[in-house]
Amino acid sequence: MKTLIVETDWQFAKQATNYLEAHAHLVVHHVDADEAIERAKHWSPDVVIVAADLADTGIIETLSALETPPAILLTGWMDRYDQAWRAWQRGGHELLLKPILRADELEEALISARENAVAGTTFRRSVASA
Repeated sequence: MKTLIVETDWQFAKQATNYLEAHAHLVVHHVDADEAIERAKHWSPDVVIVAADLADTGIIETLSALETPPAILLTGWMDRYDQAWRAWQRGGHELLLKPILRADELEEALISARENAVAGTTFRRSVASA
């Protein structure tokens, strides 16, 4: 799976990259939302992990509008749940709160994000054609 990480928390990004690469994912990490959007346009990731604190940059809306939109997994700190929740409402497909206590939480969240993205796309198409 092609995974783009857009995260300012280098510790989380490193942990996530190590875990995902060990499980056969192709991973690219960016700190800047604009650079990540440009990468997503050309690389077409399956999933984008976005830090909730970057939601105000318009990254979620831009990713959702791509020709082949990726699933969006938002990350946020447990003590800033309100910020993560607001980011999720902008169009995320799954929310993962940090700190991650089990390494496989990330994999479960990625699968959930992809499933939710597909379900949302299917739902939107069926409503639009009705």
